[in-house]
Order: sequence, then structure tokens, then C-alpha cells
Amino acid sequence: MERNKKDFQSELAKYLSEKDFVYGPEPEIYGPLAGFYSYGLNGKAMKNKIENQIRKIFKSNNFFEVELPLISPQIVWEASGHLKGFNDPIINCSKCKAVFRADKLLNETLEIDADHLKNEEIIDLIKKHEIHCPSCNGRFNLEIKRQCLMMKTTIGIDTPVYLRPETATTTYLPFKHYINFFRGKLPFTVFQIGKAFRNEISPRQNLIRMREFTQAESQMFLTKEMKENFSLYEKIKKVVLPLWTEKMQKENKNFEKISLEKALSEKILKNKAYAWNLWLSYEIIKAIGIKEDKIRFRQHFSDERAFYSDDTWDLEVELNSFGWIEMVGISDRTNYDLSQHAKFSKQDLSIKDEKGKDVILDVIEIAFGVDRPFYALLDLAFFRREADEQRTVLSLPSKIAPIEVGVLPLVKKDGMPEKAQEVLEKLKEFVYLYDDSGSIGKRYSRLDAIGTPFCITIDGDSLKNDDVTIRERDSGKQKRVKIKDLKNLLKELLNEEKRFEEI
Repeated sequence: MERNKKDFQSELAKYLSEKDFVYGPEPEIYGPLAGFYSYGLNGKAMKNKIENQIRKIFKSNNFFEVELPLISPQIVWEASGHLKGFNDPIINCSKCKAVFRADKLLNETLEIDADHLKNEEIIDLIKKHEIHCPSCNGRFNLEIKRQCLMMKTTIGIDTPVYLRPETATTTYLPFKHYINFFRGKLPFTVFQIGKAFRNEISPRQNLIRMREFTQAESQMFLTKEMKENFSLYEKIKKVVLPLWTEKMQKENKNFEKISLEKALSEKILKNKAYAWNLWLSYEIIKAIGIKEDKIRFRQHFSDERAFYSDDTWDLEVELNSFGWIEMVGISDRTNYDLSQHAKFSKQDLSIKDEKGKDVILDVIEIAFGVDRPFYALLDLAFFRREADEQRTVLSLPSKIAPIEVGVLPLVKKDGMPEKAQEVLEKLKEFVYLYDDSGSIGKRYSRLDAIGTPFCITIDGDSLKNDDVTIRERDSGKQKRVKIKDLKNLLKELLNEEKRFEEI
């Protein structure tokens, strides 16, 4: 019988804690604060691999990485508009006084997209569907208030500063240095991977809504003319993407697979550079192991996106636990950011275009959250073996798995442990786990449970023939391989350049 979403959520959260992927909310031993989680021994290794895949794709497309401070003075956030406009609608329970983010309450309860709804529309839906407090089943006070999501602190004695709520704003600030680095040749392409902080209202949903999280955001600086005549677009214009337009959503139609070329000709997308950035975000999310049939792009409603945005789409992934969830936001931010920072800093942030005219550049942004794709991979990989409900397999992509290979001597005698050490000497560049405790079947199960894609078993024949058995996690199939060939073979298998059947 198929598990419902709530059961799946709680089962997965418990499992990820037991298997050292994610602990929390933290600090567990003192009484946790909602929205703060720790990455455990397996989780941190896997998160690093996801970040490295994101880096790899950005760098292969000529983006350069920066690292900037987590804290900035108040004027930065006045310029960006965060201090005045970065807030969420909240509603509180009249009985237990618990506070909830009103739009997310509707998202979870009614399974609708309520992010673009006005305050009065949210109240009407709460009344119509008689939505009660999830904590005590009490009634809500039918008044929407707004809460600022910025986290404030103090530097020195009395200087107010803020923790960044996203990495993008800090990425704009060294713009003059980008002019020097790129020698004025457009587009300027930079990205940053790092922590951000938001004072989320009653965060739930495990890693989906956190108060401290990791982002990977890219910024492409270019002129308006370059957006329309973007040469890299020609290579990818035939690519088909699953697009769910604002019109489709309003008409309750499903998303459609549409080529970028067609999307531009039908004015679904506005310019070639933006289309290329949609494609790049799609390539990154696939590179970390999300399957195409679980991905769609949802266009923001006109009254949902920021006033300065020319267009915004979210890349969403369909999860077993929460349904369709945003993983990436792609926004054409026009020249708003550099214009604001030029105004507030009183610095000239213009550049001469190809006609010699001083212009403020537009920005196209790709904004990844790293934690959500991490959670998505585990959500989609988690399943029970049908023949044995107690045996769990994490069917993670090989290149993302935290432990890449298990090394298992069949028994602790007859020279097998010593032979296993010889094998380990050849596998030092891989992340391995040596296990000689318990039956071989139990050891396979332990490694399956943390997503290890391959196991190497050393048996009596290994001593005579200088070979081993290599076992694949998902199929359970086994093949004999010469020890001298192991290193190169594992490289190909882990990078998914060769399938197990091809050995």
C-alpha cells in the first residue's frame, strides 16, 4: 500500500537522522531551534559532492566563483529593498498563539500555490475551508500581518548589520572589480556558493524551509541588446524543456514540453539570454542526479514576481514527501540591482556598451538552494525492498553517494583481510568503507542503506586469481574483476561513463 505524504515525511526524516545524513532540528541536546539542521557524516560528504557538481557546470560554462561576507551594513539592504520589502504574511492561532506563515499554511493544507495571493484572498480560503491550527486545532485570528525575514545583529558597540538573506546582493557589490577582471568584455559571469539566513516563520518541512541554509547563485551581467542577441543560445535552441506558463496555470492545464526556439517565437520567453539560463539551470539539476520526468519550470504570476523582474521562473521537482517544490529560481532582474547600489553608494557602476554609451547592466540570476536538491535526491532515492520491508536501499546517483565503495573480506581469516588491505592501497583516491563484521548479506544491506553504489568482496579465489567480486547496489548483480583493473573501472562507473552491464 502506498504511504501517504505525512507518513513518508516522518519516516524519511527519522531515517536520515539514524543513517547520519541530517541531524536536528538543532541543538538536539538542549532543546532545538526550528529551522536549524546539521549535516552528519554521510550528509556532509554528499552535500559537498552536490556543490562540486554545481561548481563543475558553472565553471565549464565560464562562470567564475567569488566568496563574500555573510554580514553587510544596513545601507546595503536599504539599497537592495530587503529592509522594506522582504517580509512574509503571518497569521496566529487564537487558542495556542502559535504563529504560521499564511501562504505556506494554504500550500500544505490545500496543496495549492498560494504564494501570489493577496491577504484578503488568503483569509477567504481559510474561512471557506475551515482551516484550523495544525498545533492545537484552534481557530485562527483572521488578520494577516507582515514579518521581516532579515536577521539583525550588531558590530562593535552599536553598528547595526544584517546577515544576508541570499548570496546575490553581496555578489553585486564588487562590480568594479569585475570590470577589471573581465577587461570590460561582456557578459560578466560570476557565482557564489555560501550560507544565507532568513528569520522564517515557524519553519517545518525538514530541509525544505530553514533559517540557515546554503545557496548557489549565479549572476550574468549584460546589456539589453546582448540579451536579445545572445550567441550561446544558438547551440541550445532546439532543447525541449517542461514549461508551465502563467496562462496554463490559470486555465488549470498541465505543463508542456516546448523547445526554447518555440518558446521564444510564441513569446513564452522574452529573450535568448534568459532562455539560455533556463537551460543551464536544467543541466545543473540533471547533473546532480534529478531525473527529467521529475522536473518542470513554473512561471511566476505577474502579481507574484518582484516589481523589477522582467520574468521569473522556478525549476520545481516532484517529491514523494511534499509534491512539487521549488529548487531553483531564474530571474531577469533588469538593471535594478546595480542602479540601486549606484544610487545608495554614490558610485559610478556603469560601463560603456558596444556603442560607447554609458549603461547600467542588466542581471539574469540563477538561484539554487543546495539543501533542497540534497533533500530531493534522498526523497526520490528512498525505498523499501518489496521482498523485505525492513531492508532499505538509497538508490542515489553514483557520483553523489557519500561512500563510493565498500570493501568486504568474506571472512576475517585465511589471508582475506590481508588481501583486502592490498585492494585498499589501490583505492585510496575513492571514499571507501571497510567492513568485516557480520554476514556478507548484512554488510551489503548496511551499505545499500546509505547509498553505496558498489561493494568489493575478497574471497578465497581472490588469493589465487588476484581478482574480486564487484556488486552493484540497485540490481544486486555481481561480476568478477581483476584487482589491477579496479581503479579505472570504478572511475568509469562512479562518473557514470560506463554501466555495470558493460563490464
